[in-house]
Amino acid sequence: MQVLVIIYYIYKIITNYVFSIKHLLKNIVFTENKERSIMKIKSCALYFMICAICNLMVFGCSTEKLPRVEIEVDTINRVAVLPFDNFTSDGYAGEKIRRIAITELLSRGIDVIEPGEVTSLLRELKIKSLGIITVKEIQDIGKSLGVDALMMGSVEAFGISKGISVNYPEVTIFLMLIETSSGKVIWSERHTSGGPSFWTRHLGAEGLSLSETARKVVKETIDTVF
Repeated sequence: MQVLVIIYYIYKIITNYVFSIKHLLKNIVFTENKERSIMKIKSCALYFMICAICNLMVFGCSTEKLPRVEIEVDTINRVAVLPFDNFTSDGYAGEKIRRIAITELLSRGIDVIEPGEVTSLLRELKIKSLGIITVKEIQDIGKSLGVDALMMGSVEAFGISKGISVNYPEVTIFLMLIETSSGKVIWSERHTSGGPSFWTRHLGAEGLSLSETARKVVKETIDTVF
């Protein structure tokens, strides 16, 4: 599971630098001196590689961030679900999955803080980016809300995909639980649900809707921890 957390940070690092690399390469004009132009490209590539490695060391390896440990989840009785990162074209996908996750947690007897209260506290604490949240900020949230853990995550896919002969819903999410007392990741899971079923592909039968697929993927993900 720790690998998933590292992959999550690598993904965020890559998206931060791709645009910068493209922009810089556009400004490189090939002249008659090909060797000089090639040296410029190599220098740019080396620069951004060093930046990416430095960011990975900070976000993936720093003790200030989120190493994963094993604890009994039975001790987790009260949770705050933070806003999820949304990497999809649906502007409301993050909030939709967050609401479903809250409903799933409540159905399992977990006490969940009201989303509006969480959002207000984040503003009060001036936490602008959850992607680089620190251990101290996690502990401050935990103390203020009186919760045992924070649930964070992202939505990587949310929509209707087009196949050769059928359309089908596809949802991919990444969720993790962070212990508020230590700021350490105690559980993480990435899960995808969707795709045309056998009956849909061959008989044209109606499959799950997008909302049903979203509920399914969240349920199956949380099943792995609670």
